[in-house]
Amino acid sequence: MDLYNETAVNVATLLQEPVGSSRSYGLHLDRLELDSDLVARDVNGELRLTRLSDEILANVTATATVGLTCLRCLEQYEQPTKTRFQEEFRIAYDVRSGAAIRSSDDDERFAITDAHELNILEPLRQELIVSLPMRPDCGDACPGPAVVSTGGNDEIDDRFAALGALLNSTNED
Repeated sequence: MDLYNETAVNVATLLQEPVGSSRSYGLHLDRLELDSDLVARDVNGELRLTRLSDEILANVTATATVGLTCLRCLEQYEQPTKTRFQEEFRIAYDVRSGAAIRSSDDDERFAITDAHELNILEPLRQELIVSLPMRPDCGDACPGPAVVSTGGNDEIDDRFAALGALLNSTNED
């Protein structure tokens, strides 16, 4: 079974099976909003869910393409990225009775909903953001910063004239 433009999986039957049972799903998302101005496209991967005693372990591998701005030439480019991670989802509701299962206040695991759905959206979003380069660079063929002046050597670039004046005034003191 594959997930198409969906990140939630109903795990009610998996919760009723013995520890060690597992399910595998293909993951295909056309678009995943990572941040207000950052979008991953063509997210494809695999999701494997394994039943443990008090949780479900999700193993996820995914690839995506994210539009970034190169820090050198300031042009938009497509950055391919991939991630592989594991995330634990705690069982928050008993599958047979529907009663809430108490957990400690410091439990930072994601919870399975009262409808017995496990949603990998938030951990996938976080992991894709972390997989992006800290200094986006469009590659070896990057032209670098745009040339401001193409004139001859006799042309003076006055963009730093104010700094030059400050430098001259401190040298005279």
